Amino acid sequence: MSQLFNVLALLLVASFFLVERSSASPSSRDNDEFDVKESIEIIINHPLNKERPASYLLGPPLTEEEIVLTLKPVLETRDVSHFDGLIQLYKVTNGLKTLEAEADGHPLKDIWLIPGYYLLSVHEVVETLSIMMRTSGVWIPSWLPLFASRTGDFVVFDTENGHIHEILTKESLRWEVAPNLQAFIHGIAKQLRDGRILLNENGLYDVIITDSQKHEIYEDSILDAPFVSPNARNTFNIEIVVHEENVGVPNLDFNCTNMPRVCQNIRNAIASGKTRSLQRITDKNQIKKNRQAACGKVTCTAPNNSCDEYPFASTSQGGAGATTMCVPLSENNSQGGQLAGFYRKNNVKDKDWFNMRSP
Repeated sequence: MSQLFNVLALLLVASFFLVERSSASPSSRDNDEFDVKESIEIIINHPLNKERPASYLLGPPLTEEEIVLTLKPVLETRDVSHFDGLIQLYKVTNGLKTLEAEADGHPLKDIWLIPGYYLLSVHEVVETLSIMMRTSGVWIPSWLPLFASRTGDFVVFDTENGHIHEILTKESLRWEVAPNLQAFIHGIAKQLRDGRILLNENGLYDVIITDSQKHEIYEDSILDAPFVSPNARNTFNIEIVVHEENVGVPNLDFNCTNMPRVCQNIRNAIASGKTRSLQRITDKNQIKKNRQAACGKVTCTAPNNSCDEYPFASTSQGGAGATTMCVPLSENNSQGGQLAGFYRKNNVKDKDWFNMRSP
């Protein structure tokens, strides 16, 4: 009888462990339980990324103590429970080795680890946050920049609630792309694994979207695709029309005091034949596509520099062929604030025309 009891007890213990293991399996986990370490390693080691500088220019992992110490000014006033995914991320890699990337002269498209963005190091996170708080009129103190495009766009971690937002500072646009960092990283890893992220002939990221995949890409896979494949049915297209200066439309005049290099880039562009007559667009994917087409092959070597383009990415004249210049991030922020203010003040909406009158 005692032997039977022992056998039953062993079976009970074994069944308990089987239930525990099955409940923790990846197929049954909620989005907020996805392992960041596992997902970021998929991204780094995926064949699409493996031979790209974005992978081999990643810095070594940090210890939890190093991460917490560097982020201490942020962590001190926030709910630490939101930061688990963030700590997991930097325990895999401390982001792009920026100085090495700059010394080697890599264009932006080569350092982007995920579509359109590279991973900031922990020190760059703190430094960039400080710059954005000083110079951007749209930045919220709880936004911690994790991924940057070097064109003025960011993927940020909201320290108030752990949500992930994409920010287009020059257009004052933002939207939530994931409920937490774990889900965001997992979504990108899943798209890579499923073959939905690829490189086009220019070495820039495309994301394949079809009607049957749209739900999964935008809701399950989290990432709101910066690029749409030319073969996709729902590609956003704009007929580009070049006009002489329009009469009876608003005129944009920039104050160049805080952005001399931005203004110089506009002067260079207009002197080379770029139009002053511009048509605004508000589709976020097309804006990102324009910006990345204009800046993807640009190399910005100075610290805290970003790529500026004219015609603007938020116009139908923007994109490939735009005149570019590397300018301080603070100047891009100043331009973004003035441009957003101009759009609001003059009620310039999607497909409305305006003139770039000065500089």
